[in-house]
Amino acid sequence: MFSNFITNLKRIIFFGWQSLSRNKGLSFGVIFIMSVAVLLITSLFLFQGFSEFLISEAQKKVDISVYFKKNITPEKIFAVESDLRQTFPKVENIEYISQEKALEIFKEKHKDDTLYLDALKEVGDNPFLASLNIKTNDPNIYSQISNFLGREPTEDLIEKVSYYQNKKVIDKLFSFTNNMKKGGIVLSVILALLIALITFNTVKLTIGSFKEEISTMRLVGASNWFIRGPFLIQGLLYGIISVLIVDIVLFSVLYFLNPKLGNWFLDFNLLNYFKTNFFLLVSVQFIFSVILGVFSSFIAVHRYLKI
Repeated sequence: MFSNFITNLKRIIFFGWQSLSRNKGLSFGVIFIMSVAVLLITSLFLFQGFSEFLISEAQKKVDISVYFKKNITPEKIFAVESDLRQTFPKVENIEYISQEKALEIFKEKHKDDTLYLDALKEVGDNPFLASLNIKTNDPNIYSQISNFLGREPTEDLIEKVSYYQNKKVIDKLFSFTNNMKKGGIVLSVILALLIALITFNTVKLTIGSFKEEISTMRLVGASNWFIRGPFLIQGLLYGIISVLIVDIVLFSVLYFLNPKLGNWFLDFNLLNYFKTNFFLLVSVQFIFSVILGVFSSFIAVHRYLKI
């Protein structure tokens, strides 16, 4: 029984390969379109990693700058700092910047810019406010810190908090990456439908060239699945070949262009991400392409062979 199964499987695979190789022009068209779709899915996968990297890097640079009113003494500011450290253990660092230090930082930053320095002289008095710069190990608690600072009596000491300006940048970045993903998914669906249609018609034409073989199979008592098998193998081969082509080409491009790509992608290492997530990526590619190829072939066989 098992030996018969192996023999039949070998024949099905052989006939499937023969079907693919006999219709080289049509097969090339299907593989090309499917490779484009697999490349798009792969690009979405890589973009997912890049967007997570961008958001992570942006969150690392986010902090809260709390500016206190002019008449607030350093003692009261240090009391707020102490309350923050006790309430939020994940606070990594809190830096106190006095009015005098803020003025020094401004002068150092704009030492070669006479316009700013002249404007500062016109003001006369020190226009800067004392502040606390807060950094945490967990960007998700910044909103909690901001809410804490907005409560009485702390609220009465504070002139402004910079967190909401930084948060808007993160939210816009997150919204942009989400929209890009949605657009990519829509394009993938359109390509998937196109591939299904092309594969369907390719298998339909292939069936026409195998009418005599199919008739012979039926005459000798071949089962329906034995007749279907080669066409399903053909769809399977479309998917496997497409994935191999995309991964070989993509790895070659990333390998040779990785240093330049690092500059374009803000030091995000695409090659390293590709290698680290290779097995997950290949799994996604195979699931997408193989199911698409086999499903299209199955529908074509079912519709046109009437079996």
